Amino acid sequence: MDFKGKLLLAPMAGVTDTTFRRLCRENGADIVVTEMVSAKGLLCNPVRSERFLAYDEAERPIGAQLFGSNPEEIERAATQVAARKFDFLDINMGCPARKVTCGGSGSAILSDPPLAGRIIKAAIRGSGLPVTAKIRSGFCAGQDNFLDVAAELFDAGAVAVTLHPRQRGQMFSGEANWKHIASLKKTFPDRVVIGNGDVRLPDDAARMIAETNCDAIMVGRAAMGNPWIFTALKTAITHRDSVRTDPNFFSPPADRRSLILRHGKEMFLLHGNRGIIEMRKHLAWYSRGIPGAAAFRADLSRITDHDSFRKTVERHF
Repeated sequence: MDFKGKLLLAPMAGVTDTTFRRLCRENGADIVVTEMVSAKGLLCNPVRSERFLAYDEAERPIGAQLFGSNPEEIERAATQVAARKFDFLDINMGCPARKVTCGGSGSAILSDPPLAGRIIKAAIRGSGLPVTAKIRSGFCAGQDNFLDVAAELFDAGAVAVTLHPRQRGQMFSGEANWKHIASLKKTFPDRVVIGNGDVRLPDDAARMIAETNCDAIMVGRAAMGNPWIFTALKTAITHRDSVRTDPNFFSPPADRRSLILRHGKEMFLLHGNRGIIEMRKHLAWYSRGIPGAAAFRADLSRITDHDSFRKTVERHF
């Protein structure tokens, strides 16, 4: 796995399923990662976790993301990930959600850097795959220990570290402190550092690279309803002086409607009407910035099957 110079789709619970990942790959994402999967859950009920780990060959290179705080469970779960022939394994050490951190997982691990290292070693032993980790600046305000955590991760064998430069308590509010990404890269110049946070407009990626010298960029919320963002980011990186900053610049209306219809059809083929219900949140994101968006969102509750989905999309897009 070569992560340098790549654009990665961030793992997002309830968003980055196999259909959405494939659409992002086709529209410029170089690497994708599954939704986070509980190591304990995978061991206790692998069938229930299977939906989150299902992927298509067209998504490669693809990584699986695990979360957990018990190295032994991580090692055993990593073995199952390897059996599914993923290209790499990512360990979530940045999720700020209370239901994750209250069990000592996600960003709670940042409070114990040595544990972070032990988890990476366990993941490598269990999977035999390249292992990466996603972290935040720190768990508490005023206690930014990302450099200590990264040192443990790299020493344990992590091939790349993704930094979302907010503390756990910030969740996704305020501004991401890109200076932390720059500091991480300066401290570990020979290691792969992936920047993440507040890359929303095409020019943001080029600016993050210029300001932090990071090796790659991971994009999360900006891709929701806008898989084309990756094409826009690549164009901006190559032709920074000439690109427009409109996030929808690279998604013409006809292409947008065609992709939305395809997204819904594939969700229906995979999950039936349940997939159409899940499409409602995607439709709300797809509608951002279009004329009549409020009227469109008012119609979302009436979308219950593929036929109503198709008619509503064709009427508004």
